[in-house]
Amino acid sequence: MKTFKHLTCAALLGLGTLLLASCEDKLDISPEARNSTADFYKDESDVNQGVISIYNSCMSFPTNSYWNMAEMRGDNIVVSTNLNAQRDYADINFFLASSQTGQFQATWADLFEAVYRANLLQEKIQPFTFARVNQFKGEARFLRALAYFDLVRFWGPVPIVDKVVTATEAKQIPRASIADVYSFIVEDLKFAAENLPDTYTTEKGRATKWAAKALLGRVYLTMYGYPLKQASALPLAKQQLADVIAQEGKAGVPTMSSSFKALFQTANDNKFHLFEIQYISGTGGLGSQIPSDQAFQFPSQWSAFQPFGLDAGVNPNLLGAGWPKKDLRKEATLDSGYVDTKTNAKSGRVQFTKFLEKGTTAPTGQRDYPNNYPVIRFEDVLLMQAEVLNEEVADGGNVSAQALTYVNRIRTRSGVPALTSMSKVNFRLALERERRWEFAAEGLRWHDLVRTGRALAVMNQFITDNKLPRAQALTETDLLFPIPLAELRINPGFWQQNPGYN
Repeated sequence: MKTFKHLTCAALLGLGTLLLASCEDKLDISPEARNSTADFYKDESDVNQGVISIYNSCMSFPTNSYWNMAEMRGDNIVVSTNLNAQRDYADINFFLASSQTGQFQATWADLFEAVYRANLLQEKIQPFTFARVNQFKGEARFLRALAYFDLVRFWGPVPIVDKVVTATEAKQIPRASIADVYSFIVEDLKFAAENLPDTYTTEKGRATKWAAKALLGRVYLTMYGYPLKQASALPLAKQQLADVIAQEGKAGVPTMSSSFKALFQTANDNKFHLFEIQYISGTGGLGSQIPSDQAFQFPSQWSAFQPFGLDAGVNPNLLGAGWPKKDLRKEATLDSGYVDTKTNAKSGRVQFTKFLEKGTTAPTGQRDYPNNYPVIRFEDVLLMQAEVLNEEVADGGNVSAQALTYVNRIRTRSGVPALTSMSKVNFRLALERERRWEFAAEGLRWHDLVRTGRALAVMNQFITDNKLPRAQALTETDLLFPIPLAELRINPGFWQQNPGYN
């Protein structure tokens, strides 16, 4: 059962800065429903609703950021080259997208909506002194950091907005350097880690101290890699990840589930992950559409509703890249065919069904599945720490025993043989494969390839193997997306487009 439910504050917080700036004081009448930002925040309950509104704005992240952007950019998915119409996801998968691709504008707007709501909360909370003030600030800054982490990885230099601004002010905010954006993210997560509780007695699903430290570890590890390549970030990542691992099984940090499949079942929401996007069916707009996003077709015994019919498939390379057939993650992540029990219709198409609980009767439509979406998993912390420990090994050396232990915990649960001692270089590749199998369809693969410097080699081979309509090999310019054209037109000539795009 979900213990932290979304309270939708769309009327209160769903309007952008432009509308807020245009209202002025021409009508100084407080509405009876107190549905304006000036009148709403009267007590702790109101402020809490403002915090929950930030969580609410993150509900679209799994579709827009993690699936349509990150997963589509990687090599786990191959979109059909026989499409009879333009599709944003195809352009992203083929590396043919432009500044006018609608998905970029949608994702940009989603992420900055979360930033705006976090900034608004921090402004409105200032007069209050109740006990949870710093907790609420910590939650806002954690979620703002989560949004900015995607913004900087997708677009590189982006504007840093740490307060509510007018439309006129917004037009004059420059794009900050990648290094400055990461520094901003780090400070937000440090504050969150210092001010969030270890766990919650009720309201499970809110960000905790350990979720902040785990995300901070991921941020530091990314800073160690491309494009910043900050060697000083590696020990910082190690400390954050070590703190989380040391807390395993205690308040706020789960131990690993004995079953990989159980990680994605509704009954286990908020039990095994450090942070999840919350969903619930049957409430009118608070369900997940991820099962529909990721699949092509369901037989009647799986779901009463057909998915969106993505005209894409699982990359044969994922199936054949040494992924053992007996790996329990494989069956829990993919389905390679079915026979409909009512119609006897057959399908041999491979599709992602990781987030579909087959036979569920909870959804009321395609966009109403109840499963939470994991953003930070404990398994990710273990694999990131294994990576850190391997990077500490001198060139030419062998992987440490502790790094192998972390990886082999996950492999053992997956029913595959443990890894044995190998060189630092070979372990890097083994870990890359392990992360691909563990997190397929979760939006991590593309970011892993970019930060480890492997994206160009892997993706150029992907393009060749699948005969994608790409005339030239990828270069570093393809590691960022173009700034949406609509954003550039707000103040023409003020921002420069990312290199390689128009």
